[in-house]
Parts: sequence; C-alpha cells; structure tokens
Amino acid sequence: MLALNLEIENFFFRDIKKDELDKVLELYNDVDESIFATGIDRRLSIEEMEEKYLEVLINSYEFFIGIFSKDKGELTGVIKGHIDYDNSEEAWISSFLIKKDFRNTGIGNKSINAFISFMNKTYDVKKVLAGVISKNKRGMEFWINAGFQHIRVIKEYISLNNGYEDFIILKKDIRTFNT
Repeated sequence: MLALNLEIENFFFRDIKKDELDKVLELYNDVDESIFATGIDRRLSIEEMEEKYLEVLINSYEFFIGIFSKDKGELTGVIKGHIDYDNSEEAWISSFLIKKDFRNTGIGNKSINAFISFMNKTYDVKKVLAGVISKNKRGMEFWINAGFQHIRVIKEYISLNNGYEDFIILKKDIRTFNT
C-alpha cells in the first residue's frame, strides 16, 4: 500500500486501518449516490470491504486513504485507487466519497487538490485519472470543476440497476497544476 499522511485545514489524510473498515463500509453504504462513486449497485458486506482492503494492503501501487476531521477524528471521506502499473506517472482514482454531512463545503475539492499535489511531489505522478458513470451528473460536474477534462467514453461498461451505463474517463495533467 502506498503511504499517505497529509494535513489540510481542519482535516488530515492517512491510510485506512483494518479496525476502521466498519466506518468505511458505512460511508460506502450511506446513500444511493455512493453507487455512482463506486460503481457498486448494492450494499457491501464487511467481508467484501475486508477483501478490498486486503487487495490494497498486498499491492505497493494501491492507496486507500481516509479523510478525517482533526477535531473529532471522524471519517469524512475516502480516496481509493492506484498508481498505474505500466506508467508510474499516472494515478487512477477508483472511488472518491465524501460523507453526506460534509458535501458542498469545499472539502471535496480541497481534498482532491491536496491529494494531487501530494502524489506529484511524493511519487512524481504527472496525470490523475478518474472515472464517472454517465448518469452521475454531480460527479461529472465535480471533476470538471476540479480541472479534469473528458478524454474517453466506454459504452455500456458498468452494470448498474439491471442495466448498463457508460463510463466516462477524465484526466488532469499535473504539469499545469498549481496548489
């Protein structure tokens, strides 16, 4: 697992620990909107979350980061993904969730910007990619507002709610990124 420890404003970022998986699971299962952020159309079990965690632990390219409030230590968000195995200048974000109570407060944008800056400075990542399910209008708007650009659509890629959804890939070139 890639290590990440970072502080911004009233939040700190660090790797998820095994004894926190129940809180992560709550975040993944919190609202129906989480389906769009994770691509999973059902509630996960703790066993499935432990399996996802184990996959990250055994792979030196993967990251599973918790965003915590400094004052209470409360889990407010998660960033999960990996540095590309074939191209170490690219990082992929596979899941990005912010707890419902903290949405529309700016923490999502600040979190992504801090994460991107950290990945660039620490791991020399030059591009960050994220995927959005086509029906996820709020997610698409978030990534575009964060400076990501639409680069590709994979038609009917994800099975959700008894149908198939297009998967939109977005990219941010860090060479032009300023924190």
